Amino acid sequence: MSNSAQPMPWRLLAGVGLGLALGSFDGAALQAIFPYVAGGVSTSSDHAMWTLTYFVVNWAVGITIMPWTSARLGSRRAFLGACLIATVGSVISATTSNLWILLIGRAMQGIAAGLLVPLSQILFLRNTDPRRHGLITILWSNIMLIPFFLGPALGGFLAVTLSYRWIFTLSVPLWGVAAWLGAGAIPEEERQHPPAFDLLGFLLLYAGLMSLQVVLDNGEQYGWWHSRFILHIGLISLSLLLLFAWRERSAKHPLLQFHFFRHRNFWLGLLLLSLGWSFFVGWISILPLWAEETLGFNGLWASVILIPLGLAAVPLSSLMDRLRGPVGLHRLAALCFLLFALAYGTAYLSPMMGLAQLLWITFFLGLGTGSLFVPLTMVMLSPIPREELARASTTGNFLRVFSASLGVTLLSTFWIRGTALASNSLRSEWPRHHPVLPVPVLFQYLQGVASSLSIDSLLRLSMWLCLGIAVIAYFFIQPVQRPESYVEEEEDLVEDEATSLME
Repeated sequence: MSNSAQPMPWRLLAGVGLGLALGSFDGAALQAIFPYVAGGVSTSSDHAMWTLTYFVVNWAVGITIMPWTSARLGSRRAFLGACLIATVGSVISATTSNLWILLIGRAMQGIAAGLLVPLSQILFLRNTDPRRHGLITILWSNIMLIPFFLGPALGGFLAVTLSYRWIFTLSVPLWGVAAWLGAGAIPEEERQHPPAFDLLGFLLLYAGLMSLQVVLDNGEQYGWWHSRFILHIGLISLSLLLLFAWRERSAKHPLLQFHFFRHRNFWLGLLLLSLGWSFFVGWISILPLWAEETLGFNGLWASVILIPLGLAAVPLSSLMDRLRGPVGLHRLAALCFLLFALAYGTAYLSPMMGLAQLLWITFFLGLGTGSLFVPLTMVMLSPIPREELARASTTGNFLRVFSASLGVTLLSTFWIRGTALASNSLRSEWPRHHPVLPVPVLFQYLQGVASSLSIDSLLRLSMWLCLGIAVIAYFFIQPVQRPESYVEEEEDLVEDEATSLME
């Protein structure tokens, strides 16, 4: 039963909040220490980045199965199941020295995080006085986002002082504490009898996504479409995803529903949200790696550059809901991408730059991130009937989360190729015998310059793309009349989530 007339029990807030925070931390903690992970599993930094992309893919999958899981098992058992999956994944990640086994552990952590994001929101709002729902929504958002911003710094500290494995080792008892607190606080519910699980659709989706991820992660190594292996895996992925789309159109109870794409604001808002999110995740993945490889920072200082993200994003995201009335959603969406363009356009990287200059870059990037979610989520869901909000949100969140994997892969691929091109050009123009620098030092310096030139080119390209997206947002987003606030939108989603499976 709901406890809406009373304040939220502290054990529920602590247990479910800890689980939500740990899910975000697991996703972000490796963000700035890929070279350390690479050393632990005897691979390259590029391959170590797969630990992020595989987490993201399974994070998206976890979102799609949460509604059925919660209805079938009940909220308490679903929460405990997610904690158990995350614990096993953490144990695997902490003990293995094999990249592929590590990816299995990261996949389990991603599924658990995907389950916990919507489940925690439902539990928070169901067990809180409706008069406090605005405060609870802001609290839920901050619990989810702050570990995502601060997690890299803590992960970098552990990697430098102990080992990156301690990130997962310390997570194991914390997941146990979250499960213990949550088990004693989440109200017991009668297990419902939801519609049959779309197992065929799930298998097609999962196999298609994992095949696509193999293409994204291995494409650069094998030469993309010049490789028969990549071409065949790509065709398999395309076939599986097309079969999944056909299955969802004919299934009685599909995992995802695509008829919402008939509405312009839905597909346009989702497209812009996914582009902004993929750019953001991609850049916060390669900037720390560049700082380590080019500037010589260790994992701790390379991750510190991401702290200003949270300092800028969290306050601004809380302000966005108040601005939507006097400013308008289309203007807020355009402003978001203008802030991103400012961040990318004012960033000039050099092998001789210091930490303070990088902090300003990520601060401006945080401003764009803080203004991203509220206006574009409201735009995306504005044309959707109230009874279908939960289904539309599940479809939108799945595609938005998965887009991060595309952003990481594309930016890292263009960075690597641009670095190689700039390096060849610099070598051809530089004298064979430098009067001051020894050849090994000169070679290392040229690699740093080439890497910086490649990233600067990507920053300029990102700036122009964001300026173009801002124009599209301003002129093509249709006026939105409802809802009155982002908080009301979230409350509608929670209410519809609880009843949609039983309709």
